[in-house]
Amino acid sequence: MYDLVIRNGLIVDGTRAPARRADLWIKDGRIAGIGRFDGGAAREIDAAGRAVAPGFLDIHSHSDGCVLVPYRPESKLCQGVTFELCGNCGISILPSTSESRAEISEYFTSELQLPMEGVEISTHTVTDYAQQSAAAPKAGNYGLLIGHGTLRGCVMGFENRSPTPDELRRLEERLAAEMERGAFGMSLGLIYPPSAFAETWELDALARVVREHHGILSVHMRNEGPRVFEAADEMLGVAERTGVHLEISHLKIMTKSLWGRSQDLLDQIDAARARGVDVTCDQYPYYASSTSMTAMIPKWAHDGGVPALMERVLHPGKRLLDGIAVEMESRGGPDRVLIASTRGGRPAWEGRTVEQIAGELSCGPVEAVVKILQTCGAGVSCIYFSQYEEDVERILRRTDIAVGSDGYGFSYDPAITRDMPHPRNFGTFPHAIELARDKKLLPLEDIIHKMTGLPAGIMGMSERGILAEGKAADITIFDPETIRDNSTFTDPVRRPSGIETVLVAGTAVLENGAFTGAAPGRVLLHGRC
Repeated sequence: MYDLVIRNGLIVDGTRAPARRADLWIKDGRIAGIGRFDGGAAREIDAAGRAVAPGFLDIHSHSDGCVLVPYRPESKLCQGVTFELCGNCGISILPSTSESRAEISEYFTSELQLPMEGVEISTHTVTDYAQQSAAAPKAGNYGLLIGHGTLRGCVMGFENRSPTPDELRRLEERLAAEMERGAFGMSLGLIYPPSAFAETWELDALARVVREHHGILSVHMRNEGPRVFEAADEMLGVAERTGVHLEISHLKIMTKSLWGRSQDLLDQIDAARARGVDVTCDQYPYYASSTSMTAMIPKWAHDGGVPALMERVLHPGKRLLDGIAVEMESRGGPDRVLIASTRGGRPAWEGRTVEQIAGELSCGPVEAVVKILQTCGAGVSCIYFSQYEEDVERILRRTDIAVGSDGYGFSYDPAITRDMPHPRNFGTFPHAIELARDKKLLPLEDIIHKMTGLPAGIMGMSERGILAEGKAADITIFDPETIRDNSTFTDPVRRPSGIETVLVAGTAVLENGAFTGAAPGRVLLHGRC
């Protein structure tokens, strides 16, 4: 007697193999077989007319806090996501010490958009994080990267300087300890201080620790605009010297002067691979990016952390204003910067561009950025319309580049999600399938591989990412003809269409479009999943 049989589905197994009609049966949270089912099962799901795929793996997520929040972070589950690799872009919820916890918490919450609903962050290690998940489990699974910015803040504070020899040793030791506890690797956020303060030799030293523990080095490169090719050279050099597996995050070109040159960037990466560099990439399939408004503040002004940054914003000088002007223009100009969240500071500004707000305030765009930050604080987040459609689609066509959201698991409750987050938080995976289908960019087998088998291989996950006997029964059932991203930039908090049932460890967490209340998820540890 099996626990569950999924009958008559189109099996898209995550390997790029041709889809086939078959039954799939489950016992004790694992796939027990795929083929023609003749046995008995306690439950049955009829998947006729539906695709049966591995649960989608979000290789680039910022949902660290979802493990702790008191509400249900629904938006990833509704996309068919069963695992999120968190702690990206150099910003993670840990590590910390008792002495650094308050400062780390302020850094984490100011840089990221997820509502924490008053939860006090007290996790110091990956072990703490896993234990908190076990005590109050969620529906989906999570894994963690160690953010380089958080690591630096924990060991040496938020100063704009290089580590001393003793501090470098402590950085290496703490990173090694967290990887031994189950972190998947380290992430760099080289546009976000304090990660941005690091010189390349520091990155080399820490990359060697990651390599020794067989993890990945995920990087938000130092530049994705006018100097994107130089930034790629820097990171490919780190990987070539150290042998680390480099994962380039959200691969893109986001400056108008370089629109159309994505093939040159892909050629640069392919040439490194030909030399033996271990490098992979991920992408979110949207033409706009999203990050904090403070990303437009020059890096030197972040020296000393959030309090020092805000002091400079409150008393801006010419150097600060000039730096904002350069970065804003690089991101497309004030008419292409949309306010997504003011964290309750000025809700009327949300959904409006910097140019529109400048008009309302009767000032220039740079002065408007300063006034927005002065009014609302460092937690303001923006959407930047700075990419070119053909570049996004060219990258999406690549079967060796994974899909990742660069987003969070949000609640659909308007009392909790009160802002206008980027649509990628609600529709990345349906959006990728929809683009591949409607624009005939990729067959179904290939786009599913980019969000299942491919990221599983990159992350070193042996039990997930493909449908095969003995693998964990994390499964998404959807209609390949009707799956659709319904989120928009002005109305993002909407559920996608076409995803009906999601299983985690063989347990339905979403069935016929309704949440079951089951919470089989946990924190997965590297090398043990």
